[in-house]
Amino acid sequence: MASLKLKHIYKVYDGGVKAVNDFCMDIEDKEFIVFVGPSGCGKSTTLRMIAGLEEITAGELMIGDDVVNDVEPKDRNIAMVFQNYALYPHMTVRENMAFALRMRKDITEEEIDKRVQEAAERLEIVQFLDRKPRALSGGQRQRVSLGRAIVRDPKVFLLDEPLSNLDAKLRAQMRTEISKLHKQLQTTFIYVTHDQVEAMTMGTRIVVMKLGVVQQIDTPTNLYDYPGNKFVASFIGTPQMNFFDAKLKKVDDKIEITFANERKIVVPAETFVKAKPEYLDGETLVTMGIRPEDVHVEEEFVSSHEETALECNVGIIEALGSESILYCELDPENDKGTESTTRLVLKVDPRSHYELDQKIKVALDSKRIHLFDHETEESIMPRIPKENQIEGVVKAGVVDLNGIKFNLPEAIKLEDGEYKFIVPSDAFFFDNDVNEDESFEDSKYAEAFEELKPHFASKGFKNPVHPLAHNDFSYSAPKGDKEFKVLTIEEVGKQKLLRLAFGNKSVFAVGNNDIAQDAKTVKADIDWKKVTVSKADEVVVERLNLYNVLDSQMIKERTDKKTFNFGLAVADKELYTNDFIQEKLFNAAGRKVFDIKLELDFSPYAVKFADKGFDGVVTKILDYGKEKFAEVDVKGKLVNVLLRNEDVKVSSNVNISIDICTVGIVEADRGIRVI
Repeated sequence: MASLKLKHIYKVYDGGVKAVNDFCMDIEDKEFIVFVGPSGCGKSTTLRMIAGLEEITAGELMIGDDVVNDVEPKDRNIAMVFQNYALYPHMTVRENMAFALRMRKDITEEEIDKRVQEAAERLEIVQFLDRKPRALSGGQRQRVSLGRAIVRDPKVFLLDEPLSNLDAKLRAQMRTEISKLHKQLQTTFIYVTHDQVEAMTMGTRIVVMKLGVVQQIDTPTNLYDYPGNKFVASFIGTPQMNFFDAKLKKVDDKIEITFANERKIVVPAETFVKAKPEYLDGETLVTMGIRPEDVHVEEEFVSSHEETALECNVGIIEALGSESILYCELDPENDKGTESTTRLVLKVDPRSHYELDQKIKVALDSKRIHLFDHETEESIMPRIPKENQIEGVVKAGVVDLNGIKFNLPEAIKLEDGEYKFIVPSDAFFFDNDVNEDESFEDSKYAEAFEELKPHFASKGFKNPVHPLAHNDFSYSAPKGDKEFKVLTIEEVGKQKLLRLAFGNKSVFAVGNNDIAQDAKTVKADIDWKKVTVSKADEVVVERLNLYNVLDSQMIKERTDKKTFNFGLAVADKELYTNDFIQEKLFNAAGRKVFDIKLELDFSPYAVKFADKGFDGVVTKILDYGKEKFAEVDVKGKLVNVLLRNEDVKVSSNVNISIDICTVGIVEADRGIRVI
């Protein structure tokens, strides 16, 4: 049994076509993961890279604690079930199931027979063991294919659209069988399908993909209830979600929604509390979505929801036995057939009687309305809002944010007046914030350079920089000291989303899991380095750049006839690297690695002043109250550095060193993240 980690996995074909683009995911032991998406989205390619049948262009694949990028498929202890069964036609079922075990030559015939018999009993195909595949039905062949995988007792099962060749009834039966098999075997399953019903009914988590890019990873329920964008919302759910162009206007404690040729409904403002204010101006076009089951026709619901009630005409009726689907027109006079923008689809009780062209009254469940940006198609009601927009008044260096006063740090100097403060939801310090110092295996991050012998000096680095230990970059996180009332706490994955009272309004803040679920108050403070300030729609203070980038290139120096040290050319000096970075770069580019442009990225916390390092000049000192940063010019590139009690001033000449253990590296030309 094993967990898997996919770190920045890419598959790039000739011509620069990215079939899989920066796939990142941690799969826990015993999970049932489903990759779903339309044809050509990269789901099968990702599965084949995990199996070793497709070469990984860049990235790191780990099974358990082992990196397996270069491990042969037969040595990965993975079993794969194919769409076309892939059975040997000249062999019996017994021989097909036993074939892989016999190839290993380390298992006795007695053990092979035992495993085959046990798998056959589990799959109820004992009576077919002496038949050949041509004498079996599609469902029976698929069971044999599963049995061939089971006998190997693999760490991971990979299933590539195994049910697509079966009829609907058999598909439903086999879905149940595979789910039951997963529970019995208690191992990791990764399943590829284009059928969302299979995904929703089988997966513990679902990966939705489009054009090689992961759109969202979540549980079936969360994908359905909280789609991250319009594509996910439309792909998950049958019939698909209704979509309308709409405009939202906030009026007191209500929001008026205008859509479908000037039809209007009204919902409580609290419903869209996570939406940015600019979407509520009555002019900005958005996309409104509502699922068919959230459109109600029951008289009791309609009468109690008059503010979201609408009249429509029944156009098409699909009687499915367990339910009926009504395709209605909100604006029948302007119906444009398949291009209608006012069609409303809803599910009704199959025992209800409706006729074509019948006029009915429906009501929308306002709590189940989804909203998406009209251009980007991203949700404007995410589970974790990215930012808060707070109006504030500044006077004598003190800002009043809805009745709560803060002393502005020196880095945010503002004249007296009214401003808008953009405070990200992750821009808060809490009193229980802790720095979890990452531990690094010695073998992975140990120094990898050898001492240069004198007679190779002419082929050595001229300005070498030796990396500092990871522990040299440790720091203590600031803590919050203002008390706030907690209105709500919502668990979202491994994070907690707090809604804090800010005077007569509220803000969203992302906290850690140490915050008690029933907390009534918390101590917190604003992380001012992440705040943007604007006035009259013009930005007057930018947030601190937390993403430093330096150009780089891989280089080498000779240490012996056949051995080399490797490094990165950065800012006219050579930074020695370690085995981990070298391996990742060679895996991504091979021998061409010395010819490609790289970008080295790191946070202000992963860089510090040192006796030896890259030359720079301090251009600014930025004091954010609880933290101070120096802006350093390194050969024309600006690098922000956390000050750890260093006494530096503007125009000071300094040397900086980078934490080699935490850097990211991007292959610039192809846009591939290597680390």
